[in-house]
Amino acid sequence: MLRQLILMRHGHAEELRDDFARRLTEVGRSAARRAGQALAAAHFSPQRILSSSAPRAFETAELVADCCGYGAELQAEPALYLAEEGPYLNALRSLPDPLTRVLLVGHNPTLSALARKLGALGAELRPADYVELPLELAAWQQL
Repeated sequence: MLRQLILMRHGHAEELRDDFARRLTEVGRSAARRAGQALAAAHFSPQRILSSSAPRAFETAELVADCCGYGAELQAEPALYLAEEGPYLNALRSLPDPLTRVLLVGHNPTLSALARKLGALGAELRPADYVELPLELAAWQQL
């Protein structure tokens, strides 16, 4: 079964000592909206949105969700904040079987490395960039 995974890096964030608390700048919000509009124009309608619980990532996910007409609750994943690939893969592997369209918002350098590992050659995500990965999987657990 073909599954569509969008990996997206959070938008540009303000500079603070408390890294976790950083929020998007106006530039970051604008870029996240543009990315969401591009996904909506490509007819991407996520069935689930997973995000790091860091405010900058969650706010990015909210802005994209609004643009894509996503009406469900966003799923904040605390384990994705500053995580290596393992927690990202675990979050995806725990998705229920009927889901085929998923957006995951998180952080670099892990997202770029994960995108390359899953087949997006040369992927280097800048703030609010995303990569679409069509994955032929019977179930998310196969990742």
